[in-house]
Amino acid sequence: MPITVPDVVAERGKADARRHRDKQREAIRKRLPEIISEEAIITRREKGKVVKIPIREIQIPIFRHGSAKGRAVGAGQGEGGVGDVIGRRPGPGNQPGKKGQAGSEPGVDYIETEVEIEELIEMMLEDLGLPRLEEKNVREIIVDLGYKIRGTEHTGPYVLLDRKKTAKEGMRRFWHMLRALERDSGKDELLCYCALKQSGGIYAEALKLLRDKVVTEQAKEIIPFPILHADDMRFHKIVKNTALHSRAVVFALMDVSGSMDTEKKYFARSMLFWLVEFLRKLYERVEIRFIIHHATARLVPEEEFFSTGESGGTVCASSYELVDGLIESEYPASSWNIYVWHSSDGDDFYPDRSVVALKKLFERKINMFGYCDIRPGEERGERASGLLNSFVEAFQLAREKEGNLPVYVSHHEDVPLLGLQLRQKEDILPALKAFLKQDRWEE
Repeated sequence: MPITVPDVVAERGKADARRHRDKQREAIRKRLPEIISEEAIITRREKGKVVKIPIREIQIPIFRHGSAKGRAVGAGQGEGGVGDVIGRRPGPGNQPGKKGQAGSEPGVDYIETEVEIEELIEMMLEDLGLPRLEEKNVREIIVDLGYKIRGTEHTGPYVLLDRKKTAKEGMRRFWHMLRALERDSGKDELLCYCALKQSGGIYAEALKLLRDKVVTEQAKEIIPFPILHADDMRFHKIVKNTALHSRAVVFALMDVSGSMDTEKKYFARSMLFWLVEFLRKLYERVEIRFIIHHATARLVPEEEFFSTGESGGTVCASSYELVDGLIESEYPASSWNIYVWHSSDGDDFYPDRSVVALKKLFERKINMFGYCDIRPGEERGERASGLLNSFVEAFQLAREKEGNLPVYVSHHEDVPLLGLQLRQKEDILPALKAFLKQDRWEE
């Protein structure tokens, strides 16, 4: 006998599963600042990969039948008020554990839930948007590259006549007429050819010549010639040559000099990892260029960017100058929304040179420059330090707070600069929100 599950029970099970999943999402959301800083996440970049997240066990109230030794607990009638403790079942142990000794008491239970990185991004993106986004032909930019030939059409100016295809159509018509003359006149192929040639390719006249037996044209062999009607003409079709360009390009810059130890590089990679993932989620076509630098800067593939470890001195200006050259040669601001994000510990050997290079980027009309000052474990001071301090003085940045995170922001539209200090892992999510705040420089 088959076992069937009533629809009501099945729907109740689905509702329970949804409710349980909602509770899990809420638990994950509360721990987002801690979760997104996990190293296991930024090392698993494949689409659809899941990460395991430990969360406190979600308790779902249920009633269990049973009996207590002695008197019942939690049942019966009598005096009492809301919130009164009416009874506790004694635990197996009455004494607290001593330091250094093994314990036998149960602890707080945790479970691990699997979440796709895409779902984490969805949670984080609910209140985020890309800053200072300009309308540049909606999602993509159509760039006019001139004109090109694509296919043929039946009409057009004679300068665009496709001689080869037109002649091919004319020859096809010649053989069609010759076979029709043979069929309609009953004469042999050579005589029909002579009549067709004598009539100048006009079928009705050739047929009349054959029936009246007045064919004077003489030929020993058939030499085909094209017979052209208006429908046989073929002209080159000229269309506009355009290309679709993505509306946004992002330059991800990371300091990999000797002063950037393993922890600092981890902070920098975490920030840039999430920024990159956000942009790929927000935009169908976004181009991201990865640049690492010490004393010199170079473009690298994405895989190398998130795994490289180098050493050497620190010249941040080298990365800004490389970006400037790429904008000039490949990414004009008239066609691209340009974002530059840089992570460093700020120990720059030539901060004045970096300020000059950054001014050139602003002259290029980039949409935003974000600088992340990474100094794990340090206290957040009232003043910025290192390279960030040079930016504060040169561009008159105002010190503000977004949540508990101090930020340094320009209020000049022609200087779209935001700097912040990253001191602990819990700063990563507020820093991402600050970088991705929408309409920061709009009136």
